[in-house]
Amino acid sequence: FLARVFPSPMRIDSSNMNPQDFWNCGCQIVAMNFQTPGLMMDLNIGWFRQNGNCGYVLRPAIMREEVSFFSANTKDPVPGVSPQLLHIKIISGQNFPKPKGSGAKGDVVDPYVYVEIHGIPADCAEQRTKTVHQNGDAPIFDESFEFQINLPELAMVRFVVLDDDYIGDEFIGQYTIPFECLQTGYRHVPLQSLTGEVLAHASLFVHVAITNRRGGGKPHKRGLSVRKGKKSREYASLRTLWIKTVDEVFKNAQPPIRDATDLRENMQNAVVSFKELCGLSSVANLMQCMLAVSPRFLGPDNTPLVVLNLSEQYPTMELQGIVPEVLKKIVTTYDM
Repeated sequence: FLARVFPSPMRIDSSNMNPQDFWNCGCQIVAMNFQTPGLMMDLNIGWFRQNGNCGYVLRPAIMREEVSFFSANTKDPVPGVSPQLLHIKIISGQNFPKPKGSGAKGDVVDPYVYVEIHGIPADCAEQRTKTVHQNGDAPIFDESFEFQINLPELAMVRFVVLDDDYIGDEFIGQYTIPFECLQTGYRHVPLQSLTGEVLAHASLFVHVAITNRRGGGKPHKRGLSVRKGKKSREYASLRTLWIKTVDEVFKNAQPPIRDATDLRENMQNAVVSFKELCGLSSVANLMQCMLAVSPRFLGPDNTPLVVLNLSEQYPTMELQGIVPEVLKKIVTTYDM
């Protein structure tokens, strides 16, 4: 059955409920008042980034089991799920705009950053940086935070930039992304306005690392991202029948079978790499990847950087001139 949750028709303020609470319970459809911006809409928009805003998001595996003892209200680690440690370092910011409606204040903002984790109660947490006074162009925060994520498939990470003001802190920008879509390493986080528009040139510069609960620096591998090396692959074996003519025929079939196994594994690994470069989780399909990455195919003057060649049996991507290194990796991975 499908469970649909929607705001009560008796309300007149068009406020939104927290969709995360209902996703935690396994509800498939949560209706929102899209005309009301804020945290709840940020979570809703961010949640569907993992499938390119196309289609549905599969519930966590622990919710799809026939017999499950998972509780949406748990404040402890989830049995059968390995907790992950999220290490985030907020390094700096770039080009923070002045908050809207703050005309009475000076031209310089005093920014600080909140890092919020939304998910099951055991994962909900937040940390904030220090305030950098009178620097909205290139504030340096240089602060590190650590969060334990007990159910990664339901966790969301939200970056919020606020202007520290004695009258009342004002909103500058935010970005919300599912934990499963986080890319490790040094990253620029683009900021969005309260209503969801991209703030031109405004971003956070961060470093992200994900390790298992026991530490040791081993990165968290998600779903299809667990790639098997060629040495650990399992190849089909043929049993000897001790009939010479039959055994000779099947002996010659072994190399093609091994080649087919390698081809299948290499293709699966290439698809996983392509999804990761597109910023989507392993459950996304190729159509969702193309929808997510297509805005990058246009240059600043709307000239195409990548062209799809549909004249061949399988569509290919062709680079047009000088393109960013990340886009080269996406095209190279797609061609594999």
